[in-house]
Amino acid sequence: MDASGQHARIEAPDSTRPVLRVLVIDDDESVGAAIQAILSRRSYRTELASGAYAGIQLLASSRFDAVLVDLFMSGMSGIDAIAHIRQQSGISIIAMSGFRLRSSLESFDYFGAAMQRGASTYIRKPFSPRQLIEAIDSCVAAPSLASAVLQ
Repeated sequence: MDASGQHARIEAPDSTRPVLRVLVIDDDESVGAAIQAILSRRSYRTELASGAYAGIQLLASSRFDAVLVDLFMSGMSGIDAIAHIRQQSGISIIAMSGFRLRSSLESFDYFGAAMQRGASTYIRKPFSPRQLIEAIDSCVAAPSLASAVLQ
């Protein structure tokens, strides 16, 4: 169910479209599993990496169409991972975080920093299945336009 109490609808897979491969980099296994469940309904192939270093290694050894990167992870931060990935590849990168500012004094724009370091767009947790799929599809379909469309 979504925030309004209605069941979230996910479109059936389209057998004529290519299968997308998505890498999810997040050190919270439950978040990765939830994303994987959502994307499997669309027949996306999803691999999970529990941290930035593991994600960077997977990107070096496999081909993906998009990568979702959590901004706050132990070890290397998501922002640093995005910068590293961008230096190596033109892949669509979607930054994600559920971080909420605690006060108006904490005004650092983490999503803005992610975009400056090379993210294609960002998505705030919690997000709906539809928001996740739209973010991925938009980035993969038109990587250079995705950041303008999704913000």
